[in-house]
Amino acid sequence: MRAKKRAAVAVLMAVVMLLGGCDVVDQTEWTSESSDAISIAEDGSITEIVQETLDQSYYDVTELESMISSEVAEYNSEHGADSIKVEKFDNDGSAVTLKLWFSSAEDYAEFNNVEFYCGSIINAQLEGYLFDGSFYRVTEGEVSGSAVSYTKVFEDMSATVVIVQAPMEVHFEENEVTFISTNAEMLSADTVNASGEQEGTEALVLPSSKVYEGEEATYAEQKEANRVYIICE
Repeated sequence: MRAKKRAAVAVLMAVVMLLGGCDVVDQTEWTSESSDAISIAEDGSITEIVQETLDQSYYDVTELESMISSEVAEYNSEHGADSIKVEKFDNDGSAVTLKLWFSSAEDYAEFNNVEFYCGSIINAQLEGYLFDGSFYRVTEGEVSGSAVSYTKVFEDMSATVVIVQAPMEVHFEENEVTFISTNAEMLSADTVNASGEQEGTEALVLPSSKVYEGEEATYAEQKEANRVYIICE
């Protein structure tokens, strides 16, 4: 695994921050104004679309496209020809739209050097994820009732869980969301805002995740607090 984020994607994000904003846009029905958003298909493949407005006097768009293609080609030479695809790179003179397709959660995580998990709850536990917190039950796309403990989530250990490091917007093409950790919110029936921020006052706080006043959280505690869990079926 690369020790740092792939150069082409890092440059793309840097240009966005310097030159004025970024929208992630799905060319079908789903759209987002988030600067970091993904869409997850039922087969586990990941689509990431970034649309950015930039001043070409500050950056050579042709060079940017070449860098991205080169990075994807290098990754595929090491991991398989169909691991990542550049499905779209459009430049209309004022904005650049990039659409990347990843065959798996592992490819998305490694290419971008981010923590990302998509699989069964039981396998997530075996990989060391703690589910250390409380959850909101989601019914027909809306949070229902007060927060519940992780034991409710564990009633179906075969259910799919997506685990991301906040902040990120996560869209599901087919899967139905059934639980979200209390540091997230439902934006719509199929889209979750994984903000990493606790919403409301009803959330349960377990002793193991409590950082008392005057105490500095450990690295592990900080990382766990920034994880967002999304359970779906």
